[in-house]
Amino acid sequence: MMNNVFKSGPGNWYGHLPPPLQLLVAMTLVFLLAFGADILLQRVVELFLAGIVEQDTFFYSAVRQQDAFAQNILALIRLISFLALAVSFVAMLAVIYIRFFRRSASVPAFRPEPKRLLRATLLSFRGIATVTFIFLAVTAIYELLLRIVGNQPPFFLLATLVSAAMYVLILAYVLFDYVHECRIIYREP
Repeated sequence: MMNNVFKSGPGNWYGHLPPPLQLLVAMTLVFLLAFGADILLQRVVELFLAGIVEQDTFFYSAVRQQDAFAQNILALIRLISFLALAVSFVAMLAVIYIRFFRRSASVPAFRPEPKRLLRATLLSFRGIATVTFIFLAVTAIYELLLRIVGNQPPFFLLATLVSAAMYVLILAYVLFDYVHECRIIYREP
């Protein structure tokens, strides 16, 4: 697939883009995938929390308080994750601007290999997809265990919220690793 992208010909658009646009396209795709994966996992956790309330047949006031607390914690996790994604994307746009458009005329422009950027982007895609799949599977296992065991909503509630918070941290690490790889690729020789 990578060879087809970089073959010369009229269909080769990515290889002929200037380095700032290559980096902007690649980073936008990575951040869009991360944002979509984050929305997907947050929605699954929200549905799981609704399942916990549905599982409890007595629905007394303590469960309502736990549900309200869990919804507040989930809203906080969602806010932090979206804020972290937005701030990191804006920071990357600032780095692209400073790196490519604020340079002096005496410093020659550096044109890295587009294959390295594409490889780093595809590895980041794979990392985001793998982490999202793992956490979706963990949430599904929690749901299954809740249905089998029953009468343990606080444990599963806490475990799910902790795993959602861990997902946000691991997703941030994957994005940080991608940004670090892009800095290595675009570092001057």
